[in-house]
Formats: sequence, structure tokens, C-alpha cells
Amino acid sequence: MSIEFDRWQLPRMADLSGTRVLRRWSKRLAGPQLRRAQRELLYARPQRVAGPEGCYWYHTMDLPGIGTVWGEWDLRGRFDDYTGHVSMQGKRVLDVGTASGFLTFEAEKRGADVVSLDMDHARRWAYLPFKDNPAWTNPEGYARERQRWYRQMQCGYWLAHRRFRSRARVYYGDVYSVPVGLGMFDVVIVGALLEHLSDPVQALAALARRTAWTMVITNHVRQDAEPLAAFVGRADQPHQQTTWWSMSLPLYREVLGMLGFRIREMTEQWYPWLRDGPAAPPVPQLMHTIVADRPG
Repeated sequence: MSIEFDRWQLPRMADLSGTRVLRRWSKRLAGPQLRRAQRELLYARPQRVAGPEGCYWYHTMDLPGIGTVWGEWDLRGRFDDYTGHVSMQGKRVLDVGTASGFLTFEAEKRGADVVSLDMDHARRWAYLPFKDNPAWTNPEGYARERQRWYRQMQCGYWLAHRRFRSRARVYYGDVYSVPVGLGMFDVVIVGALLEHLSDPVQALAALARRTAWTMVITNHVRQDAEPLAAFVGRADQPHQQTTWWSMSLPLYREVLGMLGFRIREMTEQWYPWLRDGPAAPPVPQLMHTIVADRPG
């Protein structure tokens, strides 16, 4: 395996023999170049996907050469609202929970250098503990079944990646443990994710470690005056097995303050959820976008 850069190429492991060779390459790979080389090893290898057949779409997108692919959410024309009108030009951006990649590709169109982050296996998905749910009665078998669905969504991402001629990199891993090797990001986007995590505070803490300046969080926010997180699971609704929490703005303010951020603003918008498919009327969903910055 070798990795190419603009002016030179990392050697193959077979060529790294002898003290003199190792010393020479250790000097060339000092500092930023070493960090860049390590980062390259974290990124997923692009997947070749021929067409939309067999893909699953979370986001509705208009793919060049293919046309419209319909997903659960239609955010077309709404990226700037969804991300709080934060400038992406020249920024290094992390798109957390990228799914089909809509936010990644739109940020790229606005001049960002983007890394997409998503889970490395469907077993990381957090399910509420319903006693008859296969996720709890047969976790490994259910994870294998869900992994087939997740692979279909990954295929959709990579097809869109190729059609948009995207240069975005992808890291598949754990949102609670984002590696230092990915480096720092000017803007971290957390879109419609925290409500699906069993421990959203720890996830925010992990992401804050990789955020140099601005965090954008889009989720439904509770209208409470106190810093509260309401548990939204209900014992008589086993079909709602992946939504855990609804948090208030004061809670976000306290947690983000602990992490060194100050909330600049919160906006709210309605977005179309295509719950019953593209032929049915969309179901409007109220979402809030929090923009938080590191002071100075």
C-alpha cells in the first residue's frame, strides 16, 4: 500500500528496511506531513457504486446524470437554514451522522473541505430496551440484519459522492470516540443525531474536542426554562425504538458552556419529512438550529 501526495509518495512497507531509510523518511514525515499521512490511513476507501438500484436514501437529492432520488427528508434548497447560515467558504467541516451525505455535498458546494462521519457498523445504533425487540432478544442477529440496510445507505452516499465529483473524505467509527488523528475542524455539523443517542452529552463532549471554532446542532429543542432532558420513549410505542431524548435550550447552554462554547443564536424552521413516500403530502417537522462558538 502507498499513499500519494502532491510532491511525493509514502513508501511501501516493504521498502522501509534499514536504519538510514527509516531516518530519512522520519525527517520527511515530521510535523504536519506526519499528521496528514496518519489522517489518510483513517479515511474509508471510496466504494464504486454503479447505479441507484439497491441504495437506500435518507436524504432526497438531485443526482447529476440520474435525477431525483427520494429519501426520508427533503432538505433541498434549505441547507443554509438548516446550518444556521454559517459560512462554509474555506472551512474544514465535519458532517456528523452523514447518512446519504446531503449536508456534506452542499457544504462542499459552498467551498468547504469536508469529512463525513458515520458509524462503522449498525451494531452501534442505540435501541430502547423493549423486552420483545429483536435488538435486545437477539442483538447480534439484529445487528447483522440492520447492517444490510446500513450498507444500502452507504452505497447511496458513495453513488452521490461520485456523481457530485465530491472530494469529501469519510471516517467510519464511533461518535463517542472521534480520533485525534482526524485533526481539528472549523465547523462541526450535528444534524438530527443527538435525539437518537443514549448519551448525547458524552457525544457532544467527544465532538467538542475536534471543534476549533463553531458547532452547529440541528434537532428539536424543548421549550423549557430549565436545563432539562426529557425521555421520549414510551412503553406502549415499541415502534419508536431509536428516539431517546428531547433537550431544552438551557440544557444545551449549560453543556456547551462546560465545553467552552457560547450559543450565538437559535433559529427554528419547518422541514418536510416524507414519512409516507414522495407521492404523499410531506409531514412538516419543526427543527431548531443552534449555532455555538468558542469565544475569541
